[in-house]
Amino acid sequence: QADLEGVGVLDNGQMGVPDSAEGVGWFEPGTTPGETGNAVMAGHVDSKSGPAVFFDLEEMEAGDDVQVTNDDGQELTFTVEKVVSYPRQEAPMEAIFGASDSRNLQLITCSGTFNQDQGTHDERLVVYTELTEES
Repeated sequence: QADLEGVGVLDNGQMGVPDSAEGVGWFEPGTTPGETGNAVMAGHVDSKSGPAVFFDLEEMEAGDDVQVTNDDGQELTFTVEKVVSYPRQEAPMEAIFGASDSRNLQLITCSGTFNQDQGTHDERLVVYTELTEES
């Protein structure tokens, strides 16, 4: 369970990340979770002090559920379709952020090896999910 914070686009064109290691950033200029399209949330995998909110994300697999409670208190259940790790510069932006006829939620975190020179991990893990239930 984690609190959501809206994030936007950074000056370099990339999606912003949450301020804290325990927060999850929702890409606010994009789709709202539960609406038609690809909603996107990102969280840190770790910090200098240890594991962060999405540390266990890579253990998710097809069929697992993700629960999101919106501002109205409505509970949305998204079911994992696939989990894919991409080289950092090769993540398919269109598949993650682009248009979709279904109601999806993509979860993103870092994975792979931490690159000291780049100041980030060398891979991006994406969990693709689709809305399967709403209360």
